[in-house]
Amino acid sequence: MAARLAGRTALVTGASAGIGRATAIALAREGAEILATGRREPELASVVQACEAQGAKARYIAGDLDDRAFSRGLAETAGHADILINNAGILTYAPLLETSVDDCEAMFRTNVLSAFAIAREIGSRMVQRRTGHMVFITSLAARNVNPLSMGYAATKHALCAFAKGFRLELKSFGIKVTEVAPGMVDTAIRNSSTHPEVLKSIAARKFKPLTPDDIAEAVVYAVTAAEGCCPDLIELRPRDN
Repeated sequence: MAARLAGRTALVTGASAGIGRATAIALAREGAEILATGRREPELASVVQACEAQGAKARYIAGDLDDRAFSRGLAETAGHADILINNAGILTYAPLLETSVDDCEAMFRTNVLSAFAIAREIGSRMVQRRTGHMVFITSLAARNVNPLSMGYAATKHALCAFAKGFRLELKSFGIKVTEVAPGMVDTAIRNSSTHPEVLKSIAARKFKPLTPDDIAEAVVYAVTAAEGCCPDLIELRPRDN
């Protein structure tokens, strides 16, 4: 079967690990050229090798999307991308009254403002070409609020609003926008959680979380959908949750 994304280029943010890494490799398997970005250069180099092993062209651009100068430079370099996977994000678990303003600000800066900035830059270039597909990785937390993760949920609510906004305003230019909203995924994003209540909650979990590959498959489905079909929202949850 012919590679479904041959001739297309995908920019994947937060590509050094977890969902971003799995998605970059999955898109490479479908024939897309990969531009992987993230903060950790050695991990990005590993992603590029894995993509090349799928027979795809790939390269990485290391940097911090919270840095506006880097974000603008990335857009100049990757502005020709046909697909944007807006995935980069951070998470701090804690009871709301013990969530510091600094931690909350950091989550909004990375999960919302930086995501908006790169989507705005890449989206404007897609509009000029009148083609493209943007995928926002949000969360089931974009529609629910659970104890210990309310600050994170607030950022995902905001990112969901941006995804809807880009879809509404760019569809007349031929741009597709998809929101992929997974439940708990087995990634390293929670490794920094040290609050006793958080650790107790994670240990008491009675279901098997999703894998990064599960989310990557949903992304592939979205960006390979028929030309006249735009998956608007894809929600994924662990089977037993």
